[in-house]
Amino acid sequence: MPIAPELQAKIDALEDENLRNRILRVLNGPGKKRASDEAIYETIVSSYTMATEQQARLRKWTEDEVVAFAKYFKEKQPEDYVEFLRQEKQFNEIEGGFALGVRQLVKEWMPDLNRNDCSGMFSRFRDYAKSRAN
Repeated sequence: MPIAPELQAKIDALEDENLRNRILRVLNGPGKKRASDEAIYETIVSSYTMATEQQARLRKWTEDEVVAFAKYFKEKQPEDYVEFLRQEKQFNEIEGGFALGVRQLVKEWMPDLNRNDCSGMFSRFRDYAKSRAN
C-alpha cells in the first residue's frame, strides 16, 4: 500500500537523508506491519531524536584532557600503560578484562563521569595510543 501523501510530506521534510531512507525502507519493506505507517514513522523519528540528544550531551574530550589521562595512567600503572600501547599496536584491540580495568581507571581519574563519557575517554585514549604506537 502506498504511503499517504501527508506522511510522505513529513518524511520529505526531514533533514537527515539517512533517516528518511531508513523510514522508507521500513515502510516499503516486505514484512507484515504490526503498526500503522504513522506509528512506525513516529517511533523511528522519536528514537532518532533521543539518540541525537544523548549524543549532544556527551562530553567533548579535548586533546589536553586525553594527554592528562595518559599521564595519570602512565604514573599510576606504568606496566599496564605499556601493555595497553602494545595491545593497541599489535592487535588494534584491547582485551576485555584489561579494557574494563582501564575504564575503571578513567572513573578513578574523574569520578563523576557517566558510563558514556567514560567510554568516550576510553575511545579517545585508544586513538591517542595508536598515534603513539607508530
